[in-house]
Amino acid sequence: MFTHFTYGTRFRIGSTEYEYLAQRESDVEVLNITIGEKELLPMQEILVAYNSKDPKSRLIFSEYTSEQLVIDYVPEDYTESELKIMNIRYQAIEPYIKGELKNSDFKSYIENFPSELKRIQKLSEASIYRWAKLWSKRNNKIDLIPKRTGPKSKRIDDDELSEIYKIINKYEKKSETFTVRDQYMDLKSIVEDINMMREEKDKLKLSSESTFRRIYKQHVNTLLRDKELMGHANAMLKHKGVQTPQRATLPLEELEIDWTPVDCLIKDFENNEAFRPVLMFGIDQATNEPMGLHIIMKKEPDVGDFLQLLLNCILPKTYLKELYPRVQKEWSAYGVPQTIVLDNAKVNESRNLEEICSFLGIGVRYTGIGAGNQKGKVEQALGNINHKAFQGLSGSMFSNPQEKGAYDSKAKATVSLTSLLHIAHITIVDRIANNFNRGENIQGVPEQLWKQGLLENHIHPSIPYSREYLELLFSTKTAIRVISPRGIKLMGHFFYSEELNKLRRDLDKNGKSIKVMVRFGSDMRTIYIRDEGNNRYVQADIKDGGLGRLNIDKNYPILPEVLEYWDNKHHSELNAFDNTHVGKAIREIEEIQEEDKKLNRNLKKQKAKMEASKHLVISASKGVSAKHLRLPENTIISDISDNDPSKSVTAEKTDSEEMENHSVIPPKPGELCIEEIDLEAVARTWGIGKRSKSQ
Repeated sequence: MFTHFTYGTRFRIGSTEYEYLAQRESDVEVLNITIGEKELLPMQEILVAYNSKDPKSRLIFSEYTSEQLVIDYVPEDYTESELKIMNIRYQAIEPYIKGELKNSDFKSYIENFPSELKRIQKLSEASIYRWAKLWSKRNNKIDLIPKRTGPKSKRIDDDELSEIYKIINKYEKKSETFTVRDQYMDLKSIVEDINMMREEKDKLKLSSESTFRRIYKQHVNTLLRDKELMGHANAMLKHKGVQTPQRATLPLEELEIDWTPVDCLIKDFENNEAFRPVLMFGIDQATNEPMGLHIIMKKEPDVGDFLQLLLNCILPKTYLKELYPRVQKEWSAYGVPQTIVLDNAKVNESRNLEEICSFLGIGVRYTGIGAGNQKGKVEQALGNINHKAFQGLSGSMFSNPQEKGAYDSKAKATVSLTSLLHIAHITIVDRIANNFNRGENIQGVPEQLWKQGLLENHIHPSIPYSREYLELLFSTKTAIRVISPRGIKLMGHFFYSEELNKLRRDLDKNGKSIKVMVRFGSDMRTIYIRDEGNNRYVQADIKDGGLGRLNIDKNYPILPEVLEYWDNKHHSELNAFDNTHVGKAIREIEEIQEEDKKLNRNLKKQKAKMEASKHLVISASKGVSAKHLRLPENTIISDISDNDPSKSVTAEKTDSEEMENHSVIPPKPGELCIEEIDLEAVARTWGIGKRSKSQ
């Protein structure tokens, strides 16, 4: 999963393959395998190629086949029992240091550990952490050998010692104060009472008062009583004083992580609304070298924000000069730490964080409650950043309320989120990493101490084979979305890639659902979509549409809370908008359509009347139309008033001839009088027949 640049490491940049030979100050001596010649490449150029997303200029490591280096030890310097304990301890921590053992599996792992080995060496979860830390200092089994101690012998009988412990425990549970002499006098009286009932040879020997005082100091624990009387903080101060915890001595041995609200307000969402961001920061404990930072726009971070900070600490800072050109010095810190140190706060207690760090082989150590001195480096650094960078900006919050007075921070705030990132990088790189530190334990320039520590201790910072895999692993937030031709819509924005579009076509072609699971982290520039069929994830990048309108620069990390803010704002503006006129507009459109339909019907009626007026129609009121007076050629008209066949009339001439001979003139409208004609009688005298074939 992780690798580092050492002799023999092979990698490819574009189509050219290289082999790492040696470090030459800021350059690297490599063998160009493609042409078979040695070259010098700037280390910064190699790291830029590692972070590049362009396949033509991207660095890709060759398949890792090298065996891990094993440091030999001298067995004759130690006894057989010591070597046996050493091997048992290494056998116990081997799955953990290789990343095969998760923190959640410790209980079952300890229970299933061979019982014959547990009889020789006790095993617990704390001991695994302790042995793994000892081994990680030099990757040497010798550090697992128990320290030799001198022989000890008892000078007090068990019975007498038991009575002494009874007295100590008796007075230890009381809140009232009793002197040591009073307790010794109580012991003396008890021993005398016991000896009165025993023979001479079985009598207890009373120890001296000085011996009792020595045992009392070794075994008494007045911390519980002092906590009840003085409070936790004062009791700890009385018993332990100001403790200086054990510090790391090598780079990347321990990474301290913490966060604090920024002492100024920014205006990045809109002109009339200010917000107070939170700065997350990581620092190397051994050299005071800043390792990474992350700014969020919410009250306190979650596990995803801690992982994003850890990602920034691990990856090289090759973006520095491009995104923040006003930074003068360089920032060379990167690599996977052995242990991260966190606050013992509820926000940091995440099983997900521990499991991911355990999977990567990164130890997690929590400080004691209220023990800020156990990570004093990052506490002091955050205070310096707030003091040096943010308290002098417009919209300062002033750490001292008395200094603030009537200062209106919200009205004065003018700094944007992008500008805040630029200011933070200038402060961290130029004023902290490349500035002389006059600390009590570490003095010097952190950037120089970092490089010197790596060189003198032959430490090669580790980086993941693929940064995309680490980004996917650190993407802890999920959602279910539908793939559309435009991509996936998340938080009001579309994410698209050719791989995603191909996945949509394949799912649609195979008749499968286009609902997929989406993973994303604290940087919304890229999301990851689950491809269940091929058991993999595909990437999709946020589209530019809408980002320009919101004044969001795609080159900088895009925080999910920023997209959520704008998405919620658009929805709230839509819900608060008075759209009653829209319903009225719909009704007006419907009325216009009805009016057009009515007009269309009237026009059709008028047109039909005009067409009818062009022809003669048989009508009692209007007369008979000439066209309708013509009869079919084969029609026979006869008088059927009586059954005399001789009275039948046969139409032997055509209609046209008949019309010409008789000059029939149709009656004019109004010439017929309906009251004077018996229409039913006329109807009975007329009949219709067919012309015979003989005619």
